[in-house]
Amino acid sequence: MQSFKFRPWGRPSWLREQYRVDAWSVIACHGTETRSAKSVAEHALSTDNLVLVRIDDPLQGQEHEILEREAAYAKNLQFIEANCEAEIHVHRHDLKASIDTMRSLCDEAISFSSNVILDITSMPKRWFFPMVRYLVQRSEVKNLQVIYTKGDIHAEVLSENPETLRVLPTFVSEDDRDTHDFAFVGVGFHTHGMLQLFGADNTTSLQLLFPFPPGPPSIHRNWKFVQEVEMKVQREENFFEKSDPISYLHLDSVDVSQTFDAMKIVTEGGSKSSVMAPYGPKPFSLAMCLFALASERAEKGDIPVYYSQPQKYAVHYTRDVCLRNGDLESWSYAVKKDGSYMYEL
Repeated sequence: MQSFKFRPWGRPSWLREQYRVDAWSVIACHGTETRSAKSVAEHALSTDNLVLVRIDDPLQGQEHEILEREAAYAKNLQFIEANCEAEIHVHRHDLKASIDTMRSLCDEAISFSSNVILDITSMPKRWFFPMVRYLVQRSEVKNLQVIYTKGDIHAEVLSENPETLRVLPTFVSEDDRDTHDFAFVGVGFHTHGMLQLFGADNTTSLQLLFPFPPGPPSIHRNWKFVQEVEMKVQREENFFEKSDPISYLHLDSVDVSQTFDAMKIVTEGGSKSSVMAPYGPKPFSLAMCLFALASERAEKGDIPVYYSQPQKYAVHYTRDVCLRNGDLESWSYAVKKDGSYMYEL
């Protein structure tokens, strides 16, 4: 079995050159984070159309929080309008918007160009998982990139009031299976309901995707996450169908292709069943999304993806954008090229 496949990824400017395409449609989130505004302004060029969507949290908080949030939105939109050369199309929707709403935004982007860039920097998983699915499945989309820009320092409390653990929209299993061979969980900062793992879905082995090297202070918060999971497993003897130990997959936190291949190897090319919880770094979550879609395409079965959706995110989720050699630390991943899907089992 071929375990590894080269899938282009790297700096957005470099990857864009590999496509040899001038005009793109860019879908991005108008967030409260400074990094989201800088990411959009950097990567949406003069030949592009930008579909910019503000996603409002269900819970707004106290009056001072609302004012702070609105000020951040206004500042970021002003920055984007002043620094982004693309044609901008602004939208505003709720975090719990319907799948039809997400599809309509994708359709608008596709109407401008068959080449689409999805910037997931500040986009909630509840949104970008269904959007990636839709863009992958639409035959009109010939080329698809996904961009992620890292932040430098994260807030102590990233989000609040998480919902009960449930499947992300469109990523539910329809085969009534309640036992799985593996559970893949991204190691993040907060377990947020993940310790319900996974309701009626039993699993025989827990695979923790550990970002390596995390670096301080992230490493302390990552290990606290792991400790909480280990304590939960130790307390509940029937946590697994069998007593297989927890496995740790130490993976580059921005290498989507490596993470995809790691899950491919563990599941023996998708022949073993799995369930997923996309906590931790966004690129890990993207790899899970692409793996679930690849499993469906290969008729290996549906992979349920569970997440505990917060009702409110920190206004300053990150302090600012992370820089490397003076440039934004952004990464772009080729998902479709010339109509071909890059992530297959």
